[in-house]
Amino acid sequence: MFNNLRFYYGLKVFEFYRWSFVLVVSLMLAETAVGLSLPYLIGQQSQAFLQEVTNLNSSHLKYLYLWVGLFAAQAVLRFLSSYNVNLVGARLMADFSCRLYDHIQVLPIQYFQENKRGDVLSMLTNDLAVVSFFVSSVLTNLIPNVLVLIGASVLMYLIEPTIALLICFLVPLIYVILKVVSRGMQPISRQLMQRQADTLAQASENIGAISLIKAFNKEDDESTKFRNRTNEVLALRAKQFKLQALLSPLIQFLASLCIMAVVIMSVLKFNAGSLSIPDLITLLLYGIVFTRPLGSLAGLYGQLQQVIGASARLLHVYHLESEPRDNGGEAVHISQGDIVFNNVTFGFAQRGTILQDISFHLKPGQNMLIYGQNGGGKTTLLHLLMRFYEPAGGEILIDGYNVKQATTRSLRGAIGLVSQDVLLLNGSIFDNLTYGLVNPVADEVYKAASQAGLDSIIMRLPNGYETQVGEGGIRLSGGQRQRIALARALLLEPKILLLDEPTSMLDDQGRLSFKEEFHGLFARFTVIMISHDPTLSDVADVVYKLENGTLQRQQ
Repeated sequence: MFNNLRFYYGLKVFEFYRWSFVLVVSLMLAETAVGLSLPYLIGQQSQAFLQEVTNLNSSHLKYLYLWVGLFAAQAVLRFLSSYNVNLVGARLMADFSCRLYDHIQVLPIQYFQENKRGDVLSMLTNDLAVVSFFVSSVLTNLIPNVLVLIGASVLMYLIEPTIALLICFLVPLIYVILKVVSRGMQPISRQLMQRQADTLAQASENIGAISLIKAFNKEDDESTKFRNRTNEVLALRAKQFKLQALLSPLIQFLASLCIMAVVIMSVLKFNAGSLSIPDLITLLLYGIVFTRPLGSLAGLYGQLQQVIGASARLLHVYHLESEPRDNGGEAVHISQGDIVFNNVTFGFAQRGTILQDISFHLKPGQNMLIYGQNGGGKTTLLHLLMRFYEPAGGEILIDGYNVKQATTRSLRGAIGLVSQDVLLLNGSIFDNLTYGLVNPVADEVYKAASQAGLDSIIMRLPNGYETQVGEGGIRLSGGQRQRIALARALLLEPKILLLDEPTSMLDDQGRLSFKEEFHGLFARFTVIMISHDPTLSDVADVVYKLENGTLQRQQ
């Protein structure tokens, strides 16, 4: 069902460009028709030149003008077809790139936990670039070359069937040789795509962890690792280039042998009187026309193996199920924030069950603390509420709605999540505070910043709210990033707030300030806090300890 749906969407993309394809194919057919008519006209009209060996006359000039006109028409048609097919290919790849990006965004959180960020970036860059080049450039030559091969074979058959049948026998023979010689191309291409992804993944990871690398003086080691990966890519490319470089001259050589056989056969037929001079010239010209596409198709075969390696990775991602979206769900209206977990069970394939029969009822306006050891499943519990994961058993209700039957947009729109690992965009503080808002109101932004204890901090910065945070918020302290995340969540005006280790990046004074401000700040929300530190229990209405996958009520 899923594959059929993807195929349907692929057809919809091509359907959108159907008239562009009609134009391109029409231009290619016209160019091929002109190109195939030239050898025939030159060959058949050569009789006039052979019969009248005197000076050029008006009859000769008429033929020459016709040939020049056809040459010009072929050139114009080739320009138009090449330009349009490249343009359509570029537009298709732009669409596919956007669709791939859209699909990646709706993949489950687990996909991003199990795959390197560099692998994803490699698909959006290297793999799509290979496919894009193949569609927009390589296929530009494929269709005309195939049409020329078919057209030349048919026209040669009409002139001399024996010679045409000889060619039809030799061409598959060349293809078999080509297949044997290039059988190692596809595995190399797949390895190359993976090595390129690994190299990009390492670079992405190292840039994100540059402070760690510098702190432990690992620059030289990381450079060595990167150089080794790059050398692996270079070695695979060398093998790929060697095979690609071998294919074209090999096919050209085999094609030349085939043409020699055709010439010999043509001469024998001419000597036997079954071929006229114009037919002989026409056959020889078609033989020349026939060899050029074979050389191009040899290079195409090598590039085809490369694009198969790239497309295999892309198709694998396209075939992954996306997280539950809004199709068929109910757009729920959460107005209270009443949360119920009924015997919820969840686990990962690699780790087994980590939450077992979790049950609790958190009434609207209450706040709850769940504490326990790191890695015990506390963050996973919050992610279940957000539908980042689906429970293996039990049910989760908010205001009586089963979250499994709610649209993710309506569900997540009612929940504000403040993660332990705060994610900030590379922009200003104001941009990060208003992320997710359609029409932000400045006064409301300043109010939320003040409520989160951020306003006084921002006023001490040189550029205030326009201060650039850097990629991932690297220019701010951990406490500043966490308060931005809190203010950002408050601006969404949710009914439920989820706080993941809310004081982990705060100093002692900050923790004390957080506790003092807690009830005034969060009184209008249903709040779930998770922490490895139980000292927050003095601000919580309900306290649970998560241990061995089960919840134990503390107060």
